[in-house]
Amino acid sequence: MIIHDRILEQINFVVSYVDDCDDWVEIKKQILLGIPSDLRSSFSTRDPKTKEQRLNEFEKAVIQIWKEKTGIELKLRTLAERRDLFVF
Repeated sequence: MIIHDRILEQINFVVSYVDDCDDWVEIKKQILLGIPSDLRSSFSTRDPKTKEQRLNEFEKAVIQIWKEKTGIELKLRTLAERRDLFVF
């Protein structure tokens, strides 16, 4: 899978400041914040009805790159699981 250089740069940048997060959605948000809108189309969108995330092949490749760089395997959690994790 070919991943645009700008996305790879952003992944490296996010790796530089994220410590031990293993939540795919949080990492995805940080990556998306730093890339131009025309590159965002490679990423999946939420299901319009359930609001749940689904991984596409591109995202699976990004997750693999993240694991190679950090040793952390990112997890795709359900919306309910994410709400339980990030209660303030």
